[in-house]
Amino acid sequence: MSADDVSLAPLSPRATRLAATLASRTTRRVSLDDLWRLLDEADPALGMSVHRRAVLRETLDELARHEIVVMPSPRSYDRLAIPELPRFVTLPKPDLAPAPRHDPVWHPHLNWVPGTPLTPTQRADLEKINEWLYARRGVVSVPLRERSLEIFGDEKRLGRLLTSQLFADGRLALELLATYRVVVRFTSEQVGPGDLLLIAENSDTFDSLVRVLVERAGHRVGRVGWGAGGAFEASVLSVGRLDPPVVEIAYFGDLDEKGLRIPANAAAVAVRERLPPVRPAHGLYDALLRRMRPGRAPKVVTAATAAELAIWLGPSHRTAVEDLLTSGRRAAQEAVNRDYLAAHDDWLYDLS
Repeated sequence: MSADDVSLAPLSPRATRLAATLASRTTRRVSLDDLWRLLDEADPALGMSVHRRAVLRETLDELARHEIVVMPSPRSYDRLAIPELPRFVTLPKPDLAPAPRHDPVWHPHLNWVPGTPLTPTQRADLEKINEWLYARRGVVSVPLRERSLEIFGDEKRLGRLLTSQLFADGRLALELLATYRVVVRFTSEQVGPGDLLLIAENSDTFDSLVRVLVERAGHRVGRVGWGAGGAFEASVLSVGRLDPPVVEIAYFGDLDEKGLRIPANAAAVAVRERLPPVRPAHGLYDALLRRMRPGRAPKVVTAATAAELAIWLGPSHRTAVEDLLTSGRRAAQEAVNRDYLAAHDDWLYDLS
């Protein structure tokens, strides 16, 4: 599945909390001092973390991708430390233009629109939805992209709106638009009676884990799934359909930029959709860091990005992974091969 086939990842819980706080502000410009204070309110657990600066930059970039804040020009950044931070961000300007001569008659389900500050783009999107709601007659529920193309002439537009304030409580909902997100199912194999799902990013590691675990007792792994790379960011939604149900998801992937973003994004989706948590398979990452044969990465990762990516891992792995990424190297999960898995059990310590 290509990146284009997955809509913009939902806001992380931290970014969601920060966005909610920003939405209540009466001024559009938010200073860096205010952003630090708001971050502490959104995530008190960060405290004095050495990654606090990288987390703030990551969260602001996430909000900017979702058009919740606007970053300043390059000259308005604090460059005294890494990563550089904007001295301020700006909230999008509401549509203050005079109402058109023939203001639309809003559908009863959109009666919240007239009193809501909106950007011109948001208003235009809502007008198209308004037209569709009045025109619909006996509509059956269809997949999200099909409905998006019908309403907007753009099959991806509705997917992007899902993470915006237009889908806040009491506003738009998938049920109102008679649509649903297609749940992409992943391949999985039963390997035991346990309640833990172990996901492998790549197919060969998936096969090795299945063959070893099905022959071994004493572990909690009930199923092994193949994440199929970036597809897991969408297919994680199908976890709730597994029978018997799982209560925890452990993920094992490559140590590179893509291999760490995938589970972090999937973890955010799982939190938002109230699915079992997605956490690292610590024992398998231990083994990978010991056995890895570092190869050249497509690009050198900056220290700030490396710190952002490594946050998802366990604390004992973060420094080694940051050093690997900033050196322009990567580690393929296939270094933890079937021979090793069959001959050792140290990698099972958090799966038992």
